[in-house]
Amino acid sequence: MFNKFKQNLVVKLDQEEVPLESMTLVSNNSTLQSSQSSQLSQKPSIISEGTSFEGNMVFNGILHLDGKFKGNIKADKIIIGKNGSFKGKFEADAVIIFGDLQGEVDCRSLTLNTGSTVSGKINYCSIRVELGSSVEGELNCVYA
Repeated sequence: MFNKFKQNLVVKLDQEEVPLESMTLVSNNSTLQSSQSSQLSQKPSIISEGTSFEGNMVFNGILHLDGKFKGNIKADKIIIGKNGSFKGKFEADAVIIFGDLQGEVDCRSLTLNTGSTVSGKINYCSIRVELGSSVEGELNCVYA
């Protein structure tokens, strides 16, 4: 019934029309088959409250930490929730902290939200510190 309203999306490449659904899209160094897959890749991996993790983690994507993590992480984006705590070293493009962090951080963008507690060595390119956050340690502004 609704098929007659379906539009065929077409992209023009070098004067040749190619149906969008037959194209392969590239995003964040990973190959995706459709825009729907692109949206799925932006969903975070979650370590929930009540969960403890010890070890090393390396992946492309977002990590949302509401539990406890001890070790090393390398990811695109790390969010430490208000109940989350991290002890160790991590590297990410963007870091958003609501909870507790102890250790060493290398990041491009750092946001410390109200209620966050940070202690350690932090290397960053840009920083945003909200009123009510606590920082103790070494903050190094590093230009990329």
